[in-house]
Amino acid sequence: MADYFRRVGDFLFHTRNLLFPVFLILFLYFFPPVALNSPGSYFLLYFGLISILIGQSIRMLTIGLAYIIRGGRKRRIYAKNLVTEGVFAHCRNPMYLGNIMLVIGFLSVSGNITGLLLGIILFLAIYRLIVHSEECFLSEQFSESYILYCAQVPRWLPNFQGLQETIANYKYCFDWPGVAIKEYGTLMTSLMTPLLLIGWKLQLLGLWDDYKMLIIGFAIIILTAYVSIRYLKKSKKMMSKRDRKYRGKNIAK
Repeated sequence: MADYFRRVGDFLFHTRNLLFPVFLILFLYFFPPVALNSPGSYFLLYFGLISILIGQSIRMLTIGLAYIIRGGRKRRIYAKNLVTEGVFAHCRNPMYLGNIMLVIGFLSVSGNITGLLLGIILFLAIYRLIVHSEECFLSEQFSESYILYCAQVPRWLPNFQGLQETIANYKYCFDWPGVAIKEYGTLMTSLMTPLLLIGWKLQLLGLWDDYKMLIIGFAIIILTAYVSIRYLKKSKKMMSKRDRKYRGKNIAK
C-alpha cells in the first residue's frame, strides 16, 4: 500500500502544474462563487484574503531565506542537498503549507461552503500524497540525516520558536530578486484570482458596472508587473543573489 501511495504521489508531483489549476477551475465551475449578501459571506471574503496573504508570505519568506530547487528535476522529485536552514528549520514543507493556505483562501473568497469544504479535503489529500513520496525519496537519499531532521522539525505546522532569530540572521541578505523571479507567476495568481472572484461576486449583485474600471485597472497593473518581471528574468537583467554569485564565479574562471 505504501508503494501504491508513493506512485500516486509521484504522479501528482509530476503533473501538479497542470492538475492543480484544472482542479481549481473545476471547483469554481461546479461550486460557483456566491454573492456578498450576508455577514457570513463577508466573513469568508475577509478570511480568504487573509489566508491568501499568509500563504503567499510563507512562500516568499521561504524562497527569500534559503534557496531550494523548485519543481525537482525534469518534474520528478529530486534533491541534491537536504535544505534545513531558513524556514525549513521550522517546518519541513513550508511551500506546500503556503499552497494550501492559498487554495483555502481562493475557495473562501468564492464563498461557496460546499466547494470550500470539499476543496480543503481534496487538496490536503493531494499534498499529503506528494509529501509522502518526497519523504520516501529523502529518506533513501539522506538516511539518518533526514530521520534526525524529521524528529526535530514538524511536517506541517511551523515551530515558531527561534523564527524571529532566523529572519534576523538573513536581514541583510534576503533574496528579493530571487523572490521576484521565482515567485512572479504565483504572485500573479494570488492577486488575479481573488480580484476576478470579487468581480464575479459583484456581477451577481448587479454592481459590476460600478466597479469594473477599478478592477480592470488593478488587473492591468498586475499583468504589467508580471510581464515586466518575466522579461527581466528571461533577459537575465534580474537574477537571484545565488545565480549572480554562481555566474560571477564562472566569469572569474
